[in-house]
Amino acid sequence: MKTALTTPEEAGQWMLDQRKARGWSAARLAEYARAIAEREGSTVKLPQQSISAFEQAGKSKRMPEWFRYIRMAFEEGEPARNQDTERRGELAYVRQVDIRYAMGDGASIEDYPSASLVPFNLDFLHNMTSAPVEKLFLASGHGDSMEPTLHKHDLVLIDTTENRVGLGDTIWALQYAGSGYIKRLRRVKRDGKVKILIMSDNAAVPPEEADPEEVTIVGKVVWIARRM
Repeated sequence: MKTALTTPEEAGQWMLDQRKARGWSAARLAEYARAIAEREGSTVKLPQQSISAFEQAGKSKRMPEWFRYIRMAFEEGEPARNQDTERRGELAYVRQVDIRYAMGDGASIEDYPSASLVPFNLDFLHNMTSAPVEKLFLASGHGDSMEPTLHKHDLVLIDTTENRVGLGDTIWALQYAGSGYIKRLRRVKRDGKVKILIMSDNAAVPPEEADPEEVTIVGKVVWIARRM
């Protein structure tokens, strides 16, 4: 199913059209999607009311985490009765968001505006991280501060279960001074106090020191894809 859905309004209308074309009630679709989510190892909750509410255009401002399982339910069709199914090792849908927007202290991935859902091979994801799919998201590179490692419009996969800066100069998604960034971070000591060194790979961009409480770690970059 290759339909590109870029807004919650488009996704809600598409879901309604697909459901009606199959003659499924909202309750039946919720049942199928919940079964797939459980099979895929997710603990996401999906009541019938969530589906009905999402189908009302303009009611939702973001793509829900459970929408990937709705797409999978339509792809797989109505399950055969009493059929034992194996965990599917094919597609998983990862949210792509715009990380330039500020999240606010303590905010989560859901607070970023969604751009789209991007299909991934599930085994490919599991080879990079053990995090549940709903704890992953994609973001695009902006500007040239991380060149040559990260170019403008490159895609990065971010694991939000990793949120503690340890040793080394790992690349992280973070919120600082009201905006979202993708930077290298390092813990350093200055005059006996721990600081976070925010670094760019572009030598023309100087590093910046921040107090740990001023930096919100969103997640760790675990994969980079370059647009050719």
